[in-house]
Amino acid sequence: MTLTLPQDGRRSSTYLGRHLDWVRKTLARREPAYRFKWDIYFDRLEELAKSATRFLDAGCGDNKTASELNGPRVCVGIDVLHGAPSGPRDRTDKSVRPTEKSDLGGPDTPVRSPASGAPPKGWDGALSLHTPMGLRVCGRLELLPFRDHQFDLVGCRHVVEHLDDPLAIFAELHRVMTSGGRLLIQTVNRSSLLILVSRLLGGPVRRWLRRRRYGRSDADPFALRDRFNHPALFENPPSGFWLVSVEMTQDVDLQSRIGFWLSYLLVRWTRSRPTRRSTITAEWERV
Repeated sequence: MTLTLPQDGRRSSTYLGRHLDWVRKTLARREPAYRFKWDIYFDRLEELAKSATRFLDAGCGDNKTASELNGPRVCVGIDVLHGAPSGPRDRTDKSVRPTEKSDLGGPDTPVRSPASGAPPKGWDGALSLHTPMGLRVCGRLELLPFRDHQFDLVGCRHVVEHLDDPLAIFAELHRVMTSGGRLLIQTVNRSSLLILVSRLLGGPVRRWLRRRRYGRSDADPFALRDRFNHPALFENPPSGFWLVSVEMTQDVDLQSRIGFWLSYLLVRWTRSRPTRRSTITAEWERV
C-alpha cells in the first residue's frame, strides 16, 4: 500500500515537529498502545481500500490521498478550493471544471466554485471500473457533481468541524455512495479540554501560536462551526448510515519537550475519560 510510508512521511507531514522521533520513543515506553491520529485514520483507510473500487476524498484540501491510495480503480478528491491533490504516480490525473456538469453526470445545478483544468479525454460522466484513474474536482460537498451510487468508500478528514449544515452533507454523501459503502470521518472533539482551551484563546492568539510554534503564517480559510463534532453524535449516525466504530485519541505536542509533557498529562487524564480526548475517528456504513 503506498500510504504505508516511513514514520516521518506524508501521514504525519502536517504534524511534523522537532521532537517527533523522541516523542515516538517516549510513548513507546510509557504508552505502548498509543496511536497517532493519522495512523488511526490511514491504517483503517488502507484496510477498507483493499476491497473498494471507487474512493472519494471529500474535502481533500491539498493532500494526496486520492492520488496515492492503492486498491480502488477510481480515486477522486473534491474541495471547494482549487488546491486539490497533485498528480498520482500511476494514474491519469486530471482537473475537472465543476461547471461541466454534463461530463460529470451530476446535478443539474452547476457547482459555483472557481477552478481550472479540463475533464479527461473520453470522460462520459460515469466512474469507470476498468481504467485506473485519479481525478481532482473543485466543487461543494452540499452539491456533489456525481451521479447516485458512485462510491463504495468515502474519506472525510478534518472537514466536519467546518460545516454549516453537516446533516445536508451527510445526506449528499449518502446519495453518491453505494449500499454497504463505508464512510470514514476524522475530526476534532469539541468537548475535549485541549480544544476548549484552544477556542478560548481566540483567533489572534491561535494564529500567533501557529506562526511561533509551527512557522506557518497561512490561515485556515474555513471558520470553525462545531455543529457535529461530538462523540455522542457520531455514535448515533444520521438516517441512512449505521455505526461501525468510533475511536478517540488524545493528541500530544511534537514541538517541544515541555509541551509534550504537558500534553502527556492529558493523555493520562483521559484514560478514564475517553470522550474527552481531542480527536474522533468514526466509521459508518451506508444502508
